[in-house]
Amino acid sequence: MDTQLTQGLTFLAWTSAGFLIVVGIFVVKLLFDLSRLTVSLNKSAKIVHTELEPILKNVGESAATINKLVQSTDKKVGKFTETYNKISKIVIKTISKASVVSGYVLKETFKSVYSAVKGMLQKK
Repeated sequence: MDTQLTQGLTFLAWTSAGFLIVVGIFVVKLLFDLSRLTVSLNKSAKIVHTELEPILKNVGESAATINKLVQSTDKKVGKFTETYNKISKIVIKTISKASVVSGYVLKETFKSVYSAVKGMLQKK
C-alpha cells in the first residue's frame, strides 16, 4: 500500500507542477500583454493630448472673440437705447407743445371764422 500511496503522491506532485507551470506561463503572457496595453494607452493618451491642446486653444480664442463681440454689441445697443429714449422724450415734448400751440391757433381761427360768419349773417 505504501507504493500505491507513493505513486499517487508522485503523480499529484507532477501534475501540480505541470499546472503551476501552465498557470505561470499564462500569468507571464498576461503581464506581457498588460505591459503592451499600457504602452499603447500611454501613446494614445499622448496623441489625444497633443491633438486636443490646439483645439482647446482655438475654442478658448473663439469664446474670447465671441465674448468681445457680444460686449461690443451690448454697448452699442445700450447707446442706441439711450439715444432712442432721448429722441422720444424730445418728440413727445415737441408734440405736446405743438398740440398746445395748435389748439390755441385753432381756437383763435375758429373765433375769427365765427365772428366773420356772424358778421356776414348780421349784414343780411
